[in-house]
Amino acid sequence: MQLFMVYLGGRVQGCHIEMHDVRFVVGESIEQTYTKLKAQWVGDKNSVHMDSYMAVNYIDGFAVSVVDEPVEQAEQLYFVNLGAYRADSLAEQHDFALYVASSSDEAKQRAKQDLLAGLSHIHKDDLYDVDDCFAVDLLDSQLHIKLTPSGQSQVIKPDWFGYHIL
Repeated sequence: MQLFMVYLGGRVQGCHIEMHDVRFVVGESIEQTYTKLKAQWVGDKNSVHMDSYMAVNYIDGFAVSVVDEPVEQAEQLYFVNLGAYRADSLAEQHDFALYVASSSDEAKQRAKQDLLAGLSHIHKDDLYDVDDCFAVDLLDSQLHIKLTPSGQSQVIKPDWFGYHIL
């Protein structure tokens, strides 16, 4: 089973612009996760689409795998989403990344050093628990994330990007 980080977009009732969200799903292939992703979308199910996805394999020197047994480990996999501003743009800027850390505070501090360089008022965003930083939860009590030291890290970039209607 593969862990995927997916960037979804679509319409939400009452909003004037397209909304976006990041979701984590597990499947043997990205195509196998489409039904789960569509079900997770908070807005109009007929407008939801995938803008990009990444298979999560290696983060911060750890191999990331999905297992069906609980795992005792000092580190966890964290997703951090930050916001900031540019003087020449009306829109708030966002960036996010994955970190292996021993606490959410550690992951958040690393993100503030790595993301949105040169922008002002870097802050956590108030969007569910994502803004703060949360341990990636697969929303399935049968599956767990196992981190194994590997010395490898992947760049946070899409394996695929475009516009794919779910």
